[in-house]
Amino acid sequence: MKTSDLEKMLLNADKFDEKILRDNPEPKFSEYIDNLLKERGIKRSELIVRLNLDRVYGHQMLSGMRTPTKHNIILIGLFLGVTLDQMQTMLRICGRESLYIRNIEDAKVMYALEHNYSYEKAIEFINSSEE
Repeated sequence: MKTSDLEKMLLNADKFDEKILRDNPEPKFSEYIDNLLKERGIKRSELIVRLNLDRVYGHQMLSGMRTPTKHNIILIGLFLGVTLDQMQTMLRICGRESLYIRNIEDAKVMYALEHNYSYEKAIEFINSSEE
């Protein structure tokens, strides 16, 4: 069940029911990524190659055997062209710190996501420094 549907169901219910939450846990990172990859017609191996990840580490990360770093989650999200909400969800699922607007690097990621920058343009923008 989508989180937004779960939220509507719980907030509009006459009585709070914890069973609904227990029966609908948050998806695992590997499941979440697999759905995004499927929606975009991208294979895991393509993502690993394009992000220049070690093949073994990439497969372990995408299969749920290893928890990705915040940096790698951001790279994956930028490559897949996710929304800011989706990026925050990916970070939360992995137990990583969410993007914070007062952090310059995070703010750049947020800006790139909100302005639909391509992966290449986003990486260039995030790595640039204004002086």
